[in-house]
Formats: sequence, structure tokens, C-alpha cells
Amino acid sequence: MKHWLPTAWKRLQRPSAAAVGNARWRVFAASCALLGLLAHLVLLPWFLWRGVPELVTYSLLTLPVYLFAAWVFVLRPGLPRGWHLAGTVGVGLELAGQGALATWLLGWGAGFHYYLLLVPLVVLFSPFGRPRQRALLSAAVGLGYLALWDASGRFAPVYALPPDELRGYLAANFALVFVVVMAIGFLFERAATRMEGELEWERQRSERLLLNTLPAAIAQRLKDRPDEAIAERHAEVSVLFCDIVGFTRLAERLPPEALVDLLNRVFTAFDDLADAHGVEKIKTIGDAYMVAAGLPVPRPDHAAVLADLALGMVAAVAALRAETGLGLDVRIGIHSGPVVAGVIGRRKFAYDLWGDVVNTAARMESHGVPGAVQVTEATARLLGARYPLAPRGELDVKGKGGMPVFLLQPPG
Repeated sequence: MKHWLPTAWKRLQRPSAAAVGNARWRVFAASCALLGLLAHLVLLPWFLWRGVPELVTYSLLTLPVYLFAAWVFVLRPGLPRGWHLAGTVGVGLELAGQGALATWLLGWGAGFHYYLLLVPLVVLFSPFGRPRQRALLSAAVGLGYLALWDASGRFAPVYALPPDELRGYLAANFALVFVVVMAIGFLFERAATRMEGELEWERQRSERLLLNTLPAAIAQRLKDRPDEAIAERHAEVSVLFCDIVGFTRLAERLPPEALVDLLNRVFTAFDDLADAHGVEKIKTIGDAYMVAAGLPVPRPDHAAVLADLALGMVAAVAALRAETGLGLDVRIGIHSGPVVAGVIGRRKFAYDLWGDVVNTAARMESHGVPGAVQVTEATARLLGARYPLAPRGELDVKGKGGMPVFLLQPPG
């Protein structure tokens, strides 16, 4: 219990709006409760010393209002909404009553009417009722303030205070209300800054998640025009498929956790290589990995960069095979040509490719050689003399007939 004050301060700095769904209101209400309680404890001895029994009685009767408000808004912010409504009504009525009663007893010059100016803030900041209702209630308080000002000019105060003492009251009340407003502004600014920082962090995290799903250019188009279908034809693209050889047998031998860990290590290495070469990972399908180059931004070296990537993938799997002692190997196939690319679906959407190039690249992989990279004649022409290629003859591809294919050799 002795640590309640530091805890309350931390709650004001980092408000949680679970109870009423409005973090700004949490800051304002908690500030009013604590500062109103402090003001009561300061004014009560003053009223006793000055001999104003009405205000002494009023302060003693309304002190529990601020104790209750501090308990609700600061110490127990997770209470149901009804408790927060009760605290709000109590603070608003107390401020209005204090300002009106003290102005009637001591006169307009004592400055207690300033407390009435806090009531519209309580009303407007609160999350209760509709905005129009809160605005009308605030306007009613404003009219009451004008009525009090008019009445104070018509009737003499109950307690006639000397001018010097009136100025003291006026200065003290103005200073107290000013401190309340400044403290609320300070706490509100701290809370708003923190919440803005958290929102920015969440935005950046969402941005990273989106970029892990879609290419950057496509993600931007999706954000700018979310209802527009995204479909593009790319004339010169290379597509790579990679499959782990004997994965089914590995799945039968290894425990599930070890199998997933192995697959994660392989695909993480592939992701790093894809990022290093600036190509687009399209998707994983089971133990298959699909990559494309030349989209969504065209690049003339699309075939060459996938050839470099493929050789790097073979080397990465060889290193992992040596480390683990498992019979790990891959088949890789590459084909080049035109494709259609786009985003499909509304939920769990994905960037995907369609066309004969995609199907042929998949055939190059499935009809390939373990530990080797098989490419079509179209890709071989694009690679040119820079990459050693071993002719493998013609491969009978379903739906395509005989196709000349080549095995990519490591340079040197």
C-alpha cells in the first residue's frame, strides 16, 4: 500500500483505457481527481482560518467525492464503466457546486468562479453520452457561468472581504486552476507522445509484416488503392523452383520439432540469399521454394541473378548437410519468359505468378538432378557464355514434348 503513489504516477504516464475505451479521458480524469483532492486539502484549512463555516462543511462533505474519484481513476482503472460514470458526475457536480457556493458567499472578486471553467472540460473530455449531448451540457454550464456573473453584480456577498484579501483569494484561485490546467496539459502531452510512439511502432511492425508478404511496390499499390485488382504482365522474367530431395523420408525419420527446425534453417538461408541478390521470394509450398527475378520491377539480368542464387542455394544446403550429417539435397529448376503476376484474395492475400513459364520451371525442378540446377534453353540463351552449362539432351515434359535442357555448372 505504501507504494501506491509511484504506481499511480506510472499509470498517469502510461494510461490504460480498458475500462472506458478512451485513454485521453483516463489522463484527464485521473489528473482532476488527484489535483482536486490536493486543492481540497489546501482550501479546507484556509476556510477554517477565515471563518466560513458553509465552505468548511461543503469541503468536508465533498472530500469523499475526490477520494472516490482517485480510487476509481487512478488506483482501479479497470473497474466497470458505471464506476467511471459515477466518478465523472461526482467531480463535475463538485466543481460546479464549489464555484457557485464560494462565489455567492465571498463574491466574484474572490475568484472561485474559475472552478466553473473546469466543468466544461470534464464534460467534453468524458466518453459518456454523444458528442452533441456533451456540447449542449457544456453550453449550459457556460450559461450558468454568465448567470452567476450577473447575479454577483446584483447582490452583495455574504462575507464582505477586504480588498487586499480578495486579491489574495483571486490570485490563489487563479493560480490553482492554472496549475490544474497546466498539469493536465503536461500529463496529456506525455500520454499522447507515448501513444503516438506506440502507434508508430505498430505501424512500422505492420509495414514489415506487409513487406514480408508482398513486394514493396505491390504493397504500396495495395495501400493506395485497396479495392483495385492488381494484375500485371511481365514480358521478361525468370522463375526458380527448389525442392528438398527425399523430404518425405526425412519427415518419417525425424521428430516433428526437429523436422520443422531443419526446414526453417534451410528456408531462412534461402531467404537471406534472396535478399542479398535482390529477387522476390514468391512462396513456399511444403518443402518447395519459389523465387522470381525481373518483377515487379524489371531487370535485364533476371536469368543471371537467379543462376547465382541457385548456386548459392546448392552450396548452403551442402554446408548444412555437412553440419547435420543428414542426407540433405535439393533439385532446382529455372525457366525464363513472360508471366502474369498479381495479388489474389481478400483475406491472407498473396502475390503469385501464373503462366507457362511457372509450370515449365516447376517441371525443370521435378525432372531435375539432385544437387544440380537444371535450366531451359530459353534461360541458357540469356545466361550466355558467362555460365558453364552442360547439355543434358532433350527432356520429355508433359504438355510440352521434348525440351533441350542444361545443367548449370559452378563457375571455374
